[in-house]
Amino acid sequence: MLIVPEVFFTLYFQNMQQLLLYPFFLAMCLLCMSMLKKRVSTPATGAVASFTTLVFAMLSSFLNNQDITLCYGTVWILSILFCYLTTTLPTTLIMGSLLCGYLGLAAYIKVHHVISFAAPGYSIENLYGATPVITALYILFIIRVLGRHYNHIMIMEQRLNLQKQRQHAALIRQNLTKQFILVKGLSRSGKTKYLEGNLELLEACLTEIEKQCETAIDLLQQHAHPIAELEDNKKAPH
Repeated sequence: MLIVPEVFFTLYFQNMQQLLLYPFFLAMCLLCMSMLKKRVSTPATGAVASFTTLVFAMLSSFLNNQDITLCYGTVWILSILFCYLTTTLPTTLIMGSLLCGYLGLAAYIKVHHVISFAAPGYSIENLYGATPVITALYILFIIRVLGRHYNHIMIMEQRLNLQKQRQHAALIRQNLTKQFILVKGLSRSGKTKYLEGNLELLEACLTEIEKQCETAIDLLQQHAHPIAELEDNKKAPH
């Protein structure tokens, strides 16, 4: 959708070289959406999207008299950022190296006045008229991308914390169940000893039951907060 206003600017200023690149870029966008629909891995799709964005801006820059102003710099930064968020660090470094290589080539062409492509490039009216609008659109897009990225990080952190709390609560329940089973066995044994008239063993059973109850109470008091927090997370809307 960011391409739409750029197409209008290109048509208005009649930059035919730039206009020829848009079908290629739009085709790559459709390809990436098709990859997502077919459940291709996120790093693969992100690599294709960031690479095509980077190459598209390079071709556009080259065809417009090796222009490396803010209009293209914003797109290059966006492509590198998107590559870093969706792929691995080595892939991002490769993308960055490719960009640095092109900037070096553009600098060499400009410094040595090499005639590489005879194109008029953007006019002054086109450059200073389109750059503020295009840059504003890309800034909004960067904010959106970063917002969604950190939102996903927060969601993943909440899920991991909830999973840890559930495991912790399950361990507490398991320990309490063992202790209550032990108390139940001791109470039955104490009942038997009482009927048999063996008061010494009955007293020992009652003492052990008291110890087990104190241990269970201490366990509940120590871990009452994680259990309460887990119950609150279950009740909270997602």
